[in-house]
Amino acid sequence: MRLTAVTIQKFRNFVEPQRIEIEDDVTALVGKNESGKTTILKALHRLNPANGDSREFNLVTEYPRWRLSHDRRTDPHIEDIEPICAEFAVEQSDIDALVDILPSPLLPTTKVFAARTYGDSYRVWISVPLIDVIEAAADDASIVSEDKLGLLNEATLADAIAKAKELNKAFKESEPGRAKAINGFAAAAERYRHLHEGVLEQHQSEALAERIPKFFYFSNYSVLPGETDLTKLAGQIAANTSLSEEQQTVVSLLARAGVEPADFLDANYDSRQAEMQATASDLSDEVFKYWKVNTDLTVVFGDDNLAVPNPSTGSKENHRILKIQLRDARHGNVETNFSTRSTGFQWFFSFFAAFSEFQHSVRPVIVLLDEPGTSLHGEAQKDFVRYIFKELGASKQTVYTTHSQFMIDPTVYEKLRAVHDKASREDKEGGVAVTHVSLSADRDTVLPVESALGYSISQHLFLGSGPHLAVEGSSDFIYLMRMSAFMEQNDKTPLSPRLAIIPVGGIGNMPAFVALMGRRLNVSALVDGATTAPTLVRSRRAAEENGVDPKTIVAVSEIDPALPLTADIEDLFAVSDYLKLYNWAFSAKVKESDLTIGPVPIVKKLADLYGSFDHALPAHALTYNQAQFFASINSESVTRFGKAFEKLNEAVED
Repeated sequence: MRLTAVTIQKFRNFVEPQRIEIEDDVTALVGKNESGKTTILKALHRLNPANGDSREFNLVTEYPRWRLSHDRRTDPHIEDIEPICAEFAVEQSDIDALVDILPSPLLPTTKVFAARTYGDSYRVWISVPLIDVIEAAADDASIVSEDKLGLLNEATLADAIAKAKELNKAFKESEPGRAKAINGFAAAAERYRHLHEGVLEQHQSEALAERIPKFFYFSNYSVLPGETDLTKLAGQIAANTSLSEEQQTVVSLLARAGVEPADFLDANYDSRQAEMQATASDLSDEVFKYWKVNTDLTVVFGDDNLAVPNPSTGSKENHRILKIQLRDARHGNVETNFSTRSTGFQWFFSFFAAFSEFQHSVRPVIVLLDEPGTSLHGEAQKDFVRYIFKELGASKQTVYTTHSQFMIDPTVYEKLRAVHDKASREDKEGGVAVTHVSLSADRDTVLPVESALGYSISQHLFLGSGPHLAVEGSSDFIYLMRMSAFMEQNDKTPLSPRLAIIPVGGIGNMPAFVALMGRRLNVSALVDGATTAPTLVRSRRAAEENGVDPKTIVAVSEIDPALPLTADIEDLFAVSDYLKLYNWAFSAKVKESDLTIGPVPIVKKLADLYGSFDHALPAHALTYNQAQFFASINSESVTRFGKAFEKLNEAVED
């Protein structure tokens, strides 16, 4: 079966029923901390856990707290509430497996539902659209298309049976063969009735329940310990005591080798150890297909006997201790305990160890990953995302949560779900909303998606293109492009068409852009603004340190000696020209005589007189009024932009 949707209600911060559609391969739940992402996974895991033994929902601690007292008083059946209900689509293997158990075969459109209540009642049922049941029964009775169409228009199965009886009477004398087929509809409809009404006998429900996939859950709490007391663990298992998540991972690791903790305590210990070493080698090969940070590591399983005090008797007992060591070939094959390695590697290896028990399971297993890879480097997270989508999701349905941009693949945008807790101090009933990221989620919730998309765009933007000119923002970009087009149309020197203009999002980002991109790209920059001097120094230092000619970092003030030392790109315009743009943008009537006199950038003069403003709006005014502006452009503006283009083009020519 395939999980198609899950509905959660009255569980932790979920209040009203919230239905979440699930993809056939991978579904990513994106949202802020405490938004409800983990709640979704926890609810799914308890429905039918593959690992761990936690199934029950706790009404006292997990029902929405502020509603518990009231709802207990008003709802005598509160324990029958289903905090989790999952929908599944059947596959051919399910139809084949149940064909001899159910009164009639499941139809391809069958939906299977599984739910667990606060009272720990687990139930499974089926549902098929009425029209499909009528059509299947009609086909079973070999009813001709014309008569079948008449049955399909009925509102209930009883109405369809009554309609068949009418048709049988109508054709009994004139077309006995046709009437005989119609007469068989009632019996066929009864065989298929259970599909529409979902009523099954106990053994049928149990057989259906056996087909429900199990859920494998893994979180940061499931990481392997560096050392495990196998004697104690074997005792807990024998006593049917609950295990911690990390202990469950140890059990899964041992299961991969075909052993249990108790097996290390018998006389065949040496053979068990050999099996573990073989498993270590096998698991290492699998892990290092994806762990590229240090491929010179080798996992080694060791052991030790320790005398451990018995709390009951006070005497000491020998306990077998499993040790996980890592041998590092980069550092002389020194062995260190697993727990001393990076948290990223511990998580990565532990996941493969825990999942290995279920990786090749014949029975369907759905993987739930809670904030995977948060301790991994960004590039390692991207590697793991590729593993999730290309390999894990290809064989096992996977649902994972994240708030990291590196754990999001923007190319599969439709597989993302935004999780947003809408409740507030004033509106506790707001609850959690889960939507596609294109709908109603707030900006903070989808920020990782925006960041992932921005990162992807920036990575592809620079590949294969020519020299890059970094500018501060969008207004710089517009002025340079519009003035360059004007120059070219009037047979004057434009900005070189080879230069790709990149707004870096603020003057403060300029040094970092030059430092990072200058290592592998042909980078130049136009630096302006009130912080020109210190930013220019930092940008040129960054250029030198990364093999970029410092002369390609150009300050606006260097283009014309008449400009202020802190000149902005707006100062390349004659004052009358820029005021024209400013007045258009803000419906103002500022004149040159209104401005103060002195070597101060015009943007600062205007801000001092009339308040700060969006520098992009006058640039947009140039776009909207190009014909009118260029019809009367001041020659001073043309001359200064001409000098700027000549200076910036030098970087390309060199």
